[in-house]
Amino acid sequence: MKSPILLLFLLTLTAFAQDPPTVSTVFPKKATQTFKYEVPGRTEPLESATIYTRATGIISERKFDIGAAVKSGDVLAIVSAPEIDRGVEAAIANVEQARARASNALSLSERSSQLRKSNVVSEEETEQRRTAAMEAAAGVRVAEAELARLKEQQQFATVVAPFDGVISARNFDRGDLARGDAASADGWLYHLDRLDILRFVINATPDLALRLPQESDIVVRFGEFPGQTFPARVAHASRVFNSTSGTMRIELLLENKALLLPAGLTGSASFELLPQPDTYVVPTNALVSRNGKSMVASVHDGKVRFLEVTPGKNTGAELEITSSQLSGETPVIINPNAMLREDETVSQSPRTAAK
Repeated sequence: MKSPILLLFLLTLTAFAQDPPTVSTVFPKKATQTFKYEVPGRTEPLESATIYTRATGIISERKFDIGAAVKSGDVLAIVSAPEIDRGVEAAIANVEQARARASNALSLSERSSQLRKSNVVSEEETEQRRTAAMEAAAGVRVAEAELARLKEQQQFATVVAPFDGVISARNFDRGDLARGDAASADGWLYHLDRLDILRFVINATPDLALRLPQESDIVVRFGEFPGQTFPARVAHASRVFNSTSGTMRIELLLENKALLLPAGLTGSASFELLPQPDTYVVPTNALVSRNGKSMVASVHDGKVRFLEVTPGKNTGAELEITSSQLSGETPVIINPNAMLREDETVSQSPRTAAK
């Protein structure tokens, strides 16, 4: 005979086995809140070039120093390369010689062709002179090509700016030897940066990067300019998330015609973004992780269903989520028990919509 205590225990177990667990549910609400982001970033030049010379010689003139604003085509420095100048002179003489030989060979070839009609010269001699004329013409082209090469090399002795910008660094003085024939990494002359338009580079987290539209207007602020705001717009996105930081490189363009802002200045960009379509808000404690996936537990026909979702902006109490299986009529379980299983029968205790 079983004791009363044991019977009571068995009855209690039976009651628990028969009664399904009760869960609190809430209906997701449509996300309508505009979220504000404040993202740190840094200014960079729109264009930046390290300027070398391909002419080897002594630097005779330095036209600009650091901080100077230059225009495209401005002469920055001049390299004195007398060897190249003498080479050009010799190449000009070679071209003149080659042209004279070609003219003489062509004249002989034409005369032989006329004399061949009278059988004064042989066919073999006529062909030899015709070949000599062709070789002389080819010699002219070779001499002209060498002259063109040396003239281009001579032009490299004049170092010009490739675009409008500001000299941010220089690496030489007058009298220094420039080795243009085999310039090493440290043999540069100038660093030139374009600053009239700046890049403002940020590293955006997925919730910002994936909803940030191209050409959207942004406000940038700098602590060094209190009370001032600088309008910017989204220009480029790398479209790749860094595997280490989990962020994407986003570049904004910032007008800087007065050159007020330097490159390398740290600031922050302010974004105000509407939620994406089909985005809902649920309590933060509705999100669970199963098998490495973000999910919410819902109730369908009295049974538990786990729906995979993509989490978005987290405000603390609420969480944005998106899922093709979720709607405003899907009851979502709040703080689901870790023991809940797919298709388990449950009893709902509905609450109001997510707050």
